[in-house]
Amino acid sequence: MPSGPRRWGWMTLALCLIAAVAFWASRWSAPTPPASWAADAQAQAKRPARPEPGPDAAKTDQGEAEKKTDKPVAKKRQTPEEADEALARLMEERKPVRAATARGQMIADAPTFKVVPREDRIRRFPCTKCHDNKFVDGRVRALEEEHTRLTFEHGGGRFWCYDACHKGTDMDNLVSLRGRPISYDESYKVCGQCHFQRLDWFFGGHGKRQGAWEDQREIPVTADELKVEDRDQIGRWAGERVILNCTECHDAHSPSIKPFEPSPPPKVRSGLSRRPAPPEMHLKIWELLGAERGKR
Repeated sequence: MPSGPRRWGWMTLALCLIAAVAFWASRWSAPTPPASWAADAQAQAKRPARPEPGPDAAKTDQGEAEKKTDKPVAKKRQTPEEADEALARLMEERKPVRAATARGQMIADAPTFKVVPREDRIRRFPCTKCHDNKFVDGRVRALEEEHTRLTFEHGGGRFWCYDACHKGTDMDNLVSLRGRPISYDESYKVCGQCHFQRLDWFFGGHGKRQGAWEDQREIPVTADELKVEDRDQIGRWAGERVILNCTECHDAHSPSIKPFEPSPPPKVRSGLSRRPAPPEMHLKIWELLGAERGKR
């Protein structure tokens, strides 16, 4: 057996070998965490300690989970009357910009009026004489069987009959953009959806008023039948305001006003002769201005 100093030397060497083996074994069994883990550990150490959850915490978490998992509540659908009331409130709250006259007047500010009924003067009304309100041929096409004389150019190709004005399942009425039926007697409501800037119609600056027909003739059905001498019968300002519908002067399918023969000039009194107008009267405004500048 080795002596005392040599024995202590061997024991020291054995302990060092055991420590080295244990160190290498720990390196292979537990991998070193990456630097990001160390950064996260430091950040968590700096965070304040989270308080222990109380007895109501479980109920709160459960309620939040139920809110997340619940389906959205289906809102009650508006009735047509409720939709009209809501739309009227929105219109009252908004500032009048384009839908107002120069004085800021709205349609509601227009004087009360009535519209000349028209259904009894439409030759082919009611439309259900031919249309059964069941089969609707909504194809855009040239009409070859009925309405062959109809020239459709309203909107410049942006819509078709069943796109804007007519509803195939209710041919005896027009239809609004919101799907509401509109009588042919109130066709101005259909026109006003797109031509809302013509507020002067409601105030009397555009269109015609029904007057007293001296010979009791009926109002012409179309603008083509409205003769020059008939125009004097329209526009009496006394009495109740009765306005002609838009379709009295505008063809709904071709609304542009077509050229018509102007009224003849007034007759010359006996003993007088009509003098030709001086040529200066036919000069354009820029020609007149140029002539005035030339004199200077």
